[in-house]
Amino acid sequence: MKMKKRSIYLILGAVFTILILGIVLTQFQPKTILHETSQHETILRETSQWNLPAGAKVRIGKGSVMDMAFSDDGSVLAVATTTGIWLYNTSTYETHMLLKGDNYGISSISFSPDGQTLAGAGADKIVYLWNVATGKRKQSFVGHKASISKVLFSRDGKILASMSIHGTNLWDVTTGTHKKTIRGYTAQENTLWIDGIDMMLASGDDKDVQLSDLITKQVKMSLTGHNKRVKSLSFSPDGQTLASGSWDTTIRLWNVASGTHKRTFKGHKKSINSMVFSSDARLLASASRDDTVRVWDIDAGKLKYTFNKHTADVEHVAFSTDGKTLASWSNDHILHLWDITTGKHKKTITGHIAPISCVSFSFDGQILAIGASKEVQLWDVVEVLYKKTLTGHKGSVDCITFNPKEYTLASGSVDETIRLWDTNTGKLKKVIKGHVSGKDTYSTIRSVTFSPDGKSLASSSNDRTIRLWDAATGRHKKTIKGHTDAVRIITFNPDGQTLASGSGGDDKTVRLWDVVTGEHKKTITGHTSGISSVAFSPDGKILASSDQNDVKLWNTATGEHLKTLNGHISIVNSLSFSPDGKTLASGSWDVTIRLWDVSTGEHERTLRGHKHWVFSVKFSPDGQTLASASADGTVLLWDIASIMNETDDAK
Repeated sequence: MKMKKRSIYLILGAVFTILILGIVLTQFQPKTILHETSQHETILRETSQWNLPAGAKVRIGKGSVMDMAFSDDGSVLAVATTTGIWLYNTSTYETHMLLKGDNYGISSISFSPDGQTLAGAGADKIVYLWNVATGKRKQSFVGHKASISKVLFSRDGKILASMSIHGTNLWDVTTGTHKKTIRGYTAQENTLWIDGIDMMLASGDDKDVQLSDLITKQVKMSLTGHNKRVKSLSFSPDGQTLASGSWDTTIRLWNVASGTHKRTFKGHKKSINSMVFSSDARLLASASRDDTVRVWDIDAGKLKYTFNKHTADVEHVAFSTDGKTLASWSNDHILHLWDITTGKHKKTITGHIAPISCVSFSFDGQILAIGASKEVQLWDVVEVLYKKTLTGHKGSVDCITFNPKEYTLASGSVDETIRLWDTNTGKLKKVIKGHVSGKDTYSTIRSVTFSPDGKSLASSSNDRTIRLWDAATGRHKKTIKGHTDAVRIITFNPDGQTLASGSGGDDKTVRLWDVVTGEHKKTITGHTSGISSVAFSPDGKILASSDQNDVKLWNTATGEHLKTLNGHISIVNSLSFSPDGKTLASGSWDVTIRLWDVSTGEHERTLRGHKHWVFSVKFSPDGQTLASASADGTVLLWDIASIMNETDDAK
């Protein structure tokens, strides 16, 4: 009996020990949230690797939306973005193809009437035609001297029109030849209607709308009635009706043949951004700055539906050919699909992100934080899975940084606050306020950084100060003053004793501060314009700083200038040293990322793939990955090992 009791006690003791050990180990394990891989996540992972630039292994984000259109048979929804054109199968609304865009993305698209060809154009002044079934480019039209704002097929599909501020080009689709250039239209708001030899142009001229013959440029009539500037215009598919939307919040319908006013729709609270007719011209959808989409019954002359699921200005709307589905896109960067038969919401499409201002890796390299608009998104970069979104800021998030010791993230915003987040739970831990606007300054948070031990947080602001906070409690510890302009960027020396700061405007200096006393240690001069970024090497011996075009390396101890790295042709926004200190990455407004040999100052590689300004670059803790964030609404993850092993020809 005693032996039996002893065995029971031993078993219970072992179980208790295992439980305690499990609890202890759990506290020291990375608290990565596990996912059950769904079909959607599998597709997301696959699309993140479509049409990647050389050296990149993953794309996060599909780019900001510029235009939308349904194919004639309704089977495809094309979404034009800063990265290219994403094609969605309307039976599932999953992406099935990415048509590679130009150097700056695609701003306008148009399906041919038979749905087999898609035309797209943008800032690179070239019109592209794709085979919708295969995704292959069929031909390109070159001739514009400025960004192309609109492309449109004629109703018979034989002519394609492309419009820029310098004029409209007409192209013969069958032969691929240029037919005519029509110049002289410079109004901000324009729209076209083309059917064979009948070509009309509607243009907004302040409060009035002018209807013109596109070929002869003869003004046929002026339509008056709005009491504020015209913001948007749309022809009905048959060309018989024109809709005009204005800053006066009204929509007016006009008879194109006679120029008579047919109807006025009122209901929006702010200006009308865009409008689209259904294919039978019986419905009109309008998108407004009041965050709503409204659908109007033209025959009845009344509002049919109001869709208010968006949380920001609605920019684009598109009807399916059968008129049963409406797509809407907003500055909240969500695409909604609506059932027009029932007036109910059908589907939400996410993944098209706002311009991305900043990125930061967690201390274990598993999580990437992305600052976009007023939000921070968290992504599992190992599995390429979206985890959660941190919301609460009232203005755009300009800077983020992970605590180097735990799963805490700090974010700074133009709303003049710093927020501390628990990235495991997504809960807000603390809101920190303290930077103060003055008569000639305002307190937008420009930079946040944790001390190497994770116990202190530093922030800088347009109020020209640096403030130190207790990272656990948010208590204010110290204010550092000395710069004469906005303090754009700050970073801790790896020894934790020194803080470096860079200032913009007329200041143009980098300053070093004693973290304990707050005293000024050194001023580094030599830049000819405002400082945009600073970074310490991992051993703390070298400080890198950037300005308009150049990157400079300095001896941290003496302030001596070591090297200037030339090559960028526009502002260098961000700098990041590799963990071994051998490589420096720089991201620029010139849309490139450059890798430099720190010991020699030589340029090693140029990474090209973003379609717009590069705002932020950051090495992962293991140095194998470089993350770059861009105004094109994407983050690219670069495979540094494979890039550095490329031949010199790849430079």
